[in-house]
Amino acid sequence: MADEHFFYISPHNITKNSFTLDAEEAHHASNVLRMKIEDEIWLLDGLGTAYKGIIKQNGQKVSGEIIAITPEFSEARIKMHIAVGLIKRNRFEWLLEKAVECGAVSITPLLLDRCVKKSLNMNRSQKIVLTAAKQCGRSCFPILHEPITLNQYLNKTAENIVCLNIHGEQSLSTWQKNVQPNEVDLLIGPEGDFSENELNVIKENNIPIVSLGGRRLRTETAVLTALNIIEHV
Repeated sequence: MADEHFFYISPHNITKNSFTLDAEEAHHASNVLRMKIEDEIWLLDGLGTAYKGIIKQNGQKVSGEIIAITPEFSEARIKMHIAVGLIKRNRFEWLLEKAVECGAVSITPLLLDRCVKKSLNMNRSQKIVLTAAKQCGRSCFPILHEPITLNQYLNKTAENIVCLNIHGEQSLSTWQKNVQPNEVDLLIGPEGDFSENELNVIKENNIPIVSLGGRRLRTETAVLTALNIIEHV
């Protein structure tokens, strides 16, 4: 679908089989991409549904007819959540973009002992997530949570958490084949990995520690590798 352009559409802007873009998306379609009447257009509501439409009115207002509806468009069969230690801004922003492309449904930045960064520009980061979701055609826009501590994360997270560490007891792919989860939380450390105290907390919570192999990976590389293993093994 290399030639398709995706636009956000609020569910409130869909009435039966018709749609109307908001002002920002209309400007992008009409003035930036120079789309014309009778052009096909793809719309994403961010909640899990994609719409294929035909533009019938173009200009300051862009509206048209919906000709197809696809639930769960471009979404992974397994719901994948990431909890990852904060790293330097440029690398974390790259991580956000690629994690969205690889199918993560939520991303939780963690404030860990060895984190170099201790804060996150949420407005800027949210825009990166939204742009990446539209660019790759995700019908369900991932949720970016505010940074929290490891204990806060463990207190609110459900089952099927796995922690990635080079000294894992088994590989992530082996764990995936054995458990075959419908939903999984991937716990990933920052530069320098988890501290000994944090690993003790993880073990006390009976969280499996798994590896991605014998090579030491950067945080952002580990995130993408893990997402692809979970989705495709």
